[in-house]
Amino acid sequence: MRAMLRALLLASTALTASAQPPASSTAAYVPAVKLLAPEQYPRFEESFKNKAGLVKAGRKAIKYLESLPASKTVRVADRNYSPALLIDSARTMIDIALKAKTTGEFEAKVRENFDVFQSSGLDGAGRVVFSSYYQPMLRASPVKTPAYPYPLYRRPKDMVEIDLASFGKANGENVILARLTKDGRVVPYYTREEIDRRKALAGKGLEIAWLKDRFDALDLHIQGSAILKWPNGKEVLAKYAATNNRSYNSVGLTLVKAGVFSRDEITHDKLRQYLRDNPDAESWILAQNPRYVFFELAPLPEDGEPFGATEQSLVPARSIAIDPAFMPLGGLYFFTTTSPQADKDGRILGSSENARFAFGLDTGGAIKSPGRVDIYAGHGPQASATARGQWADGRLYLLVKKLPPRER
Repeated sequence: MRAMLRALLLASTALTASAQPPASSTAAYVPAVKLLAPEQYPRFEESFKNKAGLVKAGRKAIKYLESLPASKTVRVADRNYSPALLIDSARTMIDIALKAKTTGEFEAKVRENFDVFQSSGLDGAGRVVFSSYYQPMLRASPVKTPAYPYPLYRRPKDMVEIDLASFGKANGENVILARLTKDGRVVPYYTREEIDRRKALAGKGLEIAWLKDRFDALDLHIQGSAILKWPNGKEVLAKYAATNNRSYNSVGLTLVKAGVFSRDEITHDKLRQYLRDNPDAESWILAQNPRYVFFELAPLPEDGEPFGATEQSLVPARSIAIDPAFMPLGGLYFFTTTSPQADKDGRILGSSENARFAFGLDTGGAIKSPGRVDIYAGHGPQASATARGQWADGRLYLLVKKLPPRER
């Protein structure tokens, strides 16, 4: 649900090249990014109130990039970059952030050291839509009880990955998920309708936790991870494991289309209350989103934040989810948008311009194209409120350390 419910469904962990134009497309191809001349650079204003967060995110990006094959390359505009150069980019940014004494010095160093590419956005002219996501904390039980009747499932063993490219059938989504039937046929994996309403997975030993209500499960499926708190007080991380690879359909927009709410009035709390007030229709409404997410349990990271697609824990406000078909995972980004402001109790106080550096440490099922970005907000009431209220246009820039003149 736009602006209120985030459709983050974590995906690929691979660093991939910038997408090429679809073979079937008749429209003019617009590159995902374009190199800017220095006079076209944005103002890299940075408050320095949280340099530690920027440095922390940069170090996580470096760990991810160091795990990639040295021969791997990523296409940016008309250039091919290796993980080594993206590592140098992160290290240079960390060094600048730690040593710069003023905003002016910081900006001068950035301009001196980096090439700047702007995202073509949704319209080819740079319009990027920014949403946000957070990590919920949910009460749960390791066993089914009357108070906790709704299951979370681990990735089923009968789920198989099929690489269409290996069959010469690449069509824009090279890997699909499916299942084998008893008669040996390969068919799409079960939908939410089949799993939740028809109990296709019940009794197969796949349950890893049980939740209080279906809306908590929906929230977890949308956010992609959560802190689960057992009745004895123990906390564990429920982290993304897989999806059924079905298309995502917003439950909130389903109710908007049905005339229950207008786009302007739908909120997270109103949706929750509507489902509680209409329990007979709840399972049917939720089943209108066929996408289903499977999880695994893991110890909480030291900082309490979830793991992104880079297998690094995320840093609030300094980690973003991008589409790795167009933008490099582990890359250094600068963005400008408008973001809500909330207090520690989750009360929205207003909104203001938001311009900051971040690293691409995550991906998302709804984050497709160079025109969509998801900002990780953290966990707790403040993060929840700001994430639900984030939906605004902005600009996105990718920064890569300049190559030595002799190598250009």
